[in-house]
Amino acid sequence: MQNTEPKKIRVSAGILLDQNHNVLLTKRLASQTWSEYWEFPGGKLETNESLDQCLKRELLEEINISVVSASRWITREFDQDNKILQVTFFLIHQWIGEIQNKDVAEHKWIDPKNVKDWPELILPKNLYILRALSLPPLYLITDAYENPEFHKKIGSSKRKFYIQLREPKLEKDELIKLELNLKKNNRHILINSRHVHELSSDFGIHFTESDLFKQTQVNPNKINSASVHSLESIQYAQKLGINFVVLSQVYETKSHPLKKGMGWNAFRAIVNQVDIPVYALGGMGMDDLDQSYNNGGVGIASQRKIWDLLN
Repeated sequence: MQNTEPKKIRVSAGILLDQNHNVLLTKRLASQTWSEYWEFPGGKLETNESLDQCLKRELLEEINISVVSASRWITREFDQDNKILQVTFFLIHQWIGEIQNKDVAEHKWIDPKNVKDWPELILPKNLYILRALSLPPLYLITDAYENPEFHKKIGSSKRKFYIQLREPKLEKDELIKLELNLKKNNRHILINSRHVHELSSDFGIHFTESDLFKQTQVNPNKINSASVHSLESIQYAQKLGINFVVLSQVYETKSHPLKKGMGWNAFRAIVNQVDIPVYALGGMGMDDLDQSYNNGGVGIASQRKIWDLLN
């Protein structure tokens, strides 16, 4: 029987950041498909080549640098011309050499946090990564009812994370006190939309899925996120201009013991269809961070396990 499985083409791409946290983009040659579009430097694996070897070869060929230190970050998949294009993005920590346009038309540094600084033409598969660069790997959800001392762990932690203030069982005065305790640690706090009448976040709002569909617009000057459970919900969040979403649930959880988790395959199938950054939620621990990256996520969200691991 003839194999009808689409061919998988593997690609390594490098993300270089300077001291000001600007990121390097390169413009494709006029002779290439998607000419004039900007992207992260990189290219396809050759026969018997590893992802790491491919990264080093491509960056030397394209922009004249030798990669000294790099780590794998997010892997995404795309359907292209009856083939599956699997791109692994590496964070380049150290390199040697002066950047030159060897096999690219141009290069330039841009601020990933400033959309006005982005080129008009960006290769679609790179949009997700540009947006992800502004986000931390962890998104923590408060649970003062089960873990009343959690906020004491924040100040001493060196990890990068956002916090969602979600406390359906607390009264208004307790919510206000908790919010003040969190702000003392200068952390980025998003208020769950169920609390918008009691609290007003300087940072942003995290919409429940039901509240998400009640919105026709969001404040573009604040960070906005949302809980989602389907591709349809993510697409609506993307249309609204939501900054990131939390997709659940990957595993079975204490909160929903009778609901079966979707698993990583289903998570990956949804995430690879959108350009809005996605966190994985549902039984997540630190061991799942790489799993999220490998399946297209920008990190993990957690209400229980990670609070005990902050250090």
